[in-house]
Amino acid sequence: MISMSDIGQPGLNGYNYSNVADTVSTMNHSQELPNVVQTSPTHHPLVSSEVLTLVSVIVKCVLYDVISVFGIVTNVLSLLVFHRQGFKDTVNVSLTAMAISDICGLLALFWMGVCYNPLFADTNTVLDSRGTQYLTGGWPKFYFTRVSGLITAFVTFERCLCTAVPLKVKTILTPRRVVVIISAIFIAVALSISPVYFSTHLAWKWYPTRNASLIGLVFSENKDTINSITLGLSVVLCDGAFVFVALCTAILVINLNKSRKWKITAARGTDAAVAKETKASKMVVLIAVVFITCLLPGSVYSLAMIAAPDFNTGEAEQNLFFVAWSFAHVTESLNASVNFFVYLAMSSKFKDTFVSVFTGPRQREPMTGKNDPQTTNRPG
Repeated sequence: MISMSDIGQPGLNGYNYSNVADTVSTMNHSQELPNVVQTSPTHHPLVSSEVLTLVSVIVKCVLYDVISVFGIVTNVLSLLVFHRQGFKDTVNVSLTAMAISDICGLLALFWMGVCYNPLFADTNTVLDSRGTQYLTGGWPKFYFTRVSGLITAFVTFERCLCTAVPLKVKTILTPRRVVVIISAIFIAVALSISPVYFSTHLAWKWYPTRNASLIGLVFSENKDTINSITLGLSVVLCDGAFVFVALCTAILVINLNKSRKWKITAARGTDAAVAKETKASKMVVLIAVVFITCLLPGSVYSLAMIAAPDFNTGEAEQNLFFVAWSFAHVTESLNASVNFFVYLAMSSKFKDTFVSVFTGPRQREPMTGKNDPQTTNRPG
């Protein structure tokens, strides 16, 4: 889901208010801070500047990078397994694209953690890293998060087709068509955020507090309008994908339960077949719970920004805004990191392939069913 804080939505007069937290940090004496919003003397923010500083150091400088490295490793392992299995199965094509998008998003998050780290931000002589991460880290992560969300929606829709029209789905969705659809998602999302890079660019700027020229952000006059339109469209698309995934997952679970009951009633399913269907249903529920749980905070925060104007950058409760979105980033990165373990626990085919990648193929009893729970996987 979208995190406006680490995208660094520009505040008043073009200043990136996601850097306001750094003004209260005793470790940072180099950030140029023009036109910082002053709150009323009688207003007491729900989150103090001291708490915001502590959270920024722990979450942005530590957790961002730790979780990113962990997620990159798990997604690379998933890619190795999918490559070994091949791409004749359309699900493997979608899951591979998902893993690639997740890796890129986690790389962007890792860079954001580096940019916020005082050891780098306050010592490098080239970049205003806390500001430039707006274009070099925040928006790229935003882009890949949106791509992963839309691929997730497509995968759940594909699984719904598999249960609704199992005899026709292979003719409707071929590997080549899936590649075209996935490519269209990447391109469409890129086009939707491209205006930001026309309204904002990097250039050399003078920073009096550091007595040096650094590469920083330069905004065009129409930046506020362009960013508002881009972010509004993104909220609609991301929340729409979130709701679509939930609906498709619910439909998929219902269809799987109906299929299992039909087999039992018709006495055509063996105990092994019924157990396999049950396992697949449980995996779908697990994937849905992980996805919804991890992305729910961001969805709620997006709506809160509309309902409560003070919950935004440069507003009265901007400290709460930064803290909340910092943890939303953590849950999103966890969602992009744990899919490997879901596959490993719920898909015997994935597990066997993973073992064979590192130890060579091992002998096992032939499977009695044609379907493997891996085909219902959905990474987020």
